[in-house]
Amino acid sequence: MVKSLKYFIDRLAAKTPAPGGGSVAAALGALGCGLLCMVANYTLAGKGFNGYKERAKEALKKSDDLRKKLTELIDKDIIAYEALSKSLKANKDNQAKLLTSYKRAAMPPFKMCRFIHKAAICALELSFVSNKYIISDVAVAIYALDAAFEAALVNVNMNLKYIKDKKFTTEKTQVCSELHKDIKRLKTQVLPRTRERMHN
Repeated sequence: MVKSLKYFIDRLAAKTPAPGGGSVAAALGALGCGLLCMVANYTLAGKGFNGYKERAKEALKKSDDLRKKLTELIDKDIIAYEALSKSLKANKDNQAKLLTSYKRAAMPPFKMCRFIHKAAICALELSFVSNKYIISDVAVAIYALDAAFEAALVNVNMNLKYIKDKKFTTEKTQVCSELHKDIKRLKTQVLPRTRERMHN
């Protein structure tokens, strides 16, 4: 597990291949989820939100679960990339083993895309039910989640480029394409809602 944000950033800045872009995508997603959790916690603790308590509670539960999963993927992406790097050196002439390594490396960022999309759904829910005095944090969260998704998608596509398994690549590409379209839709719904509530 990453020891601290400073530790992670120091490792990221070092002349080493990992952590890299995949871990950054997971970290961005986890940060976005963390903000959603904070918003939900404040909403649950505040007065005058009784009609939204259950919705806020459910958003908190989902956001916190996704935060934990994305945090775990920071290290899982590092492990997968390091394994791929070793495989590229040890299995230059073994296409079957290389294929397996590339597939394993593609899975952490693919999972990130799924989790980040689910978090964006929570952001939309909180844009309606959260304490309006911290609604700006929902806007920050959706920006972070959108950036996280784009970063994760880059890493999925980079690995798929080397995978000679049409069924695998077609399936992953289709899922990511659908999620990509929907997270953009969610973002265009969350931002106007947060702006409206910030100024009312």
